Amino acid sequence: MKRLAIILPYNEQHIENFTEHFRATVQEGDDLYYKLIFMKQKSNRPLNKGKLFNIGYMLHKDKFDYFCFHDSDLIPISDECDYSYTEKPISLVGMRHPITFGEQENIEDFDDYTLPYDEYFGGATLISKENFEILNGYSNEYWGVGYEDYDLLLRCVLMGLPIRKEIETEPSKSYGTFNGMNSYIRIPSDNAKIKNSTNKGFTMSAWFRTKGEPPYNTEVDTNRCEYFIFGRPGYHMGLSYTHGGFLKGVIWVRGIGNGEREAKVITFPVRSDEWHHTALVVDDMKQEVILYMDGEEVGRESYDGELIPYHGKPFYIGVGDPNLSLWRNFYKGQIAEVGLWSNALNSAELNQVFVKGIIDSRGEYTTATLPVGVWDFKGGYDDNTFDVSGSGNHAKFYNVEFANKSLKTNTERYLPYRRNGAYGYLSTRNEYLNLEQLLRSEHPEIITNRNTFNKKIKNQMKDIDKDGVSSTKFRIVNRQDYHGKHEIIEVVI
Repeated sequence: MKRLAIILPYNEQHIENFTEHFRATVQEGDDLYYKLIFMKQKSNRPLNKGKLFNIGYMLHKDKFDYFCFHDSDLIPISDECDYSYTEKPISLVGMRHPITFGEQENIEDFDDYTLPYDEYFGGATLISKENFEILNGYSNEYWGVGYEDYDLLLRCVLMGLPIRKEIETEPSKSYGTFNGMNSYIRIPSDNAKIKNSTNKGFTMSAWFRTKGEPPYNTEVDTNRCEYFIFGRPGYHMGLSYTHGGFLKGVIWVRGIGNGEREAKVITFPVRSDEWHHTALVVDDMKQEVILYMDGEEVGRESYDGELIPYHGKPFYIGVGDPNLSLWRNFYKGQIAEVGLWSNALNSAELNQVFVKGIIDSRGEYTTATLPVGVWDFKGGYDDNTFDVSGSGNHAKFYNVEFANKSLKTNTERYLPYRRNGAYGYLSTRNEYLNLEQLLRSEHPEIITNRNTFNKKIKNQMKDIDKDGVSSTKFRIVNRQDYHGKHEIIEVVI
């Protein structure tokens, strides 16, 4: 028989009710022996759940075969809550719902139970001792609400432990349709952040689907036979789709001392009438410009000199410059989810933007640096469309039609294996809703933990062997038996 240690953060409000309910609901037998271990943190800092889990594991790894890392405010309320041994890391929480003690017996309909997000890997996570060692446990760096479960899932991915890979073929996006004659969006550069965003390193991105190829115009040179996607006028820089079927990224630089201006152009063949994601990255430290398509690098050029400053020129979506006849380049087709950053994003971040969007399903940014502007075409007022980055760079649109359709792409994400157990979250409905809102908010703890997580992604989680069980330090203050076989352990961390 495999022995199970259930590690929980101590919660004075829930410990008694949790223990009594759990012992009545989860029956021991020939196939299951378990012990509840409540880890109590003595610290003036916010709760560090990952670190408490690591300490609980370290103190009991010699006596148990597998572990369940469990929230004390989440209790099993169905027979499907299965705590039996499994080789692979698995989430036991298939559904959850706010309840209060005493009412769970009356719950019959589980259809409305939901998880806060698809990648949810918290609540009750089952891991064998061998696999926990491979992962080096949880990170010790998340204080307060959130992200220690995200981090653990990413560790599973990077260390090759079994997790579920899901292919998404049609993520839902909103988009604007541009008629190729007089449709465009103007983004003013009224505040300093966007005004100076392209004077140093920057990144711009967009989804696009052209309606055919731009026709050849004998009145202008071939470089201007293009559909302009997103960019800035003057010395025209940005992203476009050209006659002949090429995605084009262009910037302008000037030589130091001589002041000579030169365009740096990267092109890549792209079929029209299909959705694609593109990004243009300018790294002013390395003096490189890089073009991406569908999350992959497709071109790179070096440059000498400095970027031409634009001194408050507006940005345009769907046109080069509506005020210059030879540079109008009205776009024909659809454009979706346009983003702008005042730094050079790396390839891992751009892959996340391609796969999950600039803002993911949890309402959180997928890049370590916050964008200067994000225009997703989902909301607006009068003839304005919102900048959903919170920077206030709302844009005025002209003759653009908006719709909510599907972008055809082929992306993959990693999800935990899970069982079908239904769990009750111990709270009033208002408390439950407040927690859900908190997880999607700009609470300081959320921001700090998000930034920690994004830095780890940026560094490709190279610190797994240094940040985890192997580096966890603590001191036991008190240790006592609880309800006979269970335990409360108070530690200084």
